[in-house]
Amino acid sequence: MTPDRTLSGATRRRVGQGERKPWRSGGPRDTLRLALYLSAVLVATLVHEPGVLAGGMGIALVCCGRMRGVLLRKAFFAVLPVNLMISAGLVLAGGLAGSIDGNALLLLNLRVLLLSLLVAWTVHAVDFDRVLARWPAARRWLAIVRIHIGLLQRQASDYRIAFASRSAEPPTLATRYRAVAAHGLGLLDKAVQNAEATTLAMRSRGALDD
Repeated sequence: MTPDRTLSGATRRRVGQGERKPWRSGGPRDTLRLALYLSAVLVATLVHEPGVLAGGMGIALVCCGRMRGVLLRKAFFAVLPVNLMISAGLVLAGGLAGSIDGNALLLLNLRVLLLSLLVAWTVHAVDFDRVLARWPAARRWLAIVRIHIGLLQRQASDYRIAFASRSAEPPTLATRYRAVAAHGLGLLDKAVQNAEATTLAMRSRGALDD
């Protein structure tokens, strides 16, 4: 008897899927978390009080549990470039107009960070396969999204490695900008090609009903 057969079915599933948090099991819980995420996004979009958004940030961090530090760090660095550029634009516009609206700056950064944290928590806490189990068509689209994310991540990694291998000395900031622009165009072209190829393959197998 092989070692795999000595394990129960549930144990084999956990081993095959990697570490699974105990609270991630169960479709109703995942559906509830997804509903909470959608409701929180709606509230965060409609609220215009920094204090309320800060309170929402605190609640979201409590919901993140022991992963709050990791998820907050991911959310912060994911939106940092965008927040910096928009905040700099608001400061520049306010400086030219003679009045900088600090409340607007605080509101903008809190809202974007809160939305980013909610997305990070949802991706970590929700098993979308369980949520979409009753809708096979939606699960097919989820599979397409995952495939494209994996392909783009692999291509982005290849670009970074290629750029580093071709740099005999530390590149200048202008060189980095040109490389990022070239990589962005390449990723966009690859995404379009992958989408067309996947759509044709699924249509040929009757997965898509036009």
